[in-house]
Amino acid sequence: WANGTPVYAAAAGTVIRATLDYERPSETAFNFRRSENIALGYTAPDNLDFYRGMQIWIAQEDGFVARYVHLGGIAAGIVEGTAVTAGQQIGLVGNTGSPASVRSESEDAHLHFELRLDEMYLCQFLRPIETRELLEQLFAP
Repeated sequence: WANGTPVYAAAAGTVIRATLDYERPSETAFNFRRSENIALGYTAPDNLDFYRGMQIWIAQEDGFVARYVHLGGIAAGIVEGTAVTAGQQIGLVGNTGSPASVRSESEDAHLHFELRLDEMYLCQFLRPIETRELLEQLFAP
């Protein structure tokens, strides 16, 4: 993924979260979160959200919630409550929320994409190749 690559909605749905007020955190903020996670022995939910950076969540018509994470930008008009269509541009690939974002706005740019159903996400316990094969079966034209 190249920084700034358009991100498109995988399926139709309604935006239930769009972090339009995102501000890039300092290295101190990242270090604080890391220390907190080490002390806890796990990554707390608030810290997981911090590491996701700028994000959009879409409640799809099929019952899944798609999460698009580490975005570099959100398309104009994408706000909570917006109806989107499959293939509609919703944002841009970025690196927000990643530790690399402290050094550069493009280093480690990528899209973190999740399909969630309740508290589980699709392919949670699968190897990457198994995930790819399942997603191809579900979404190939």
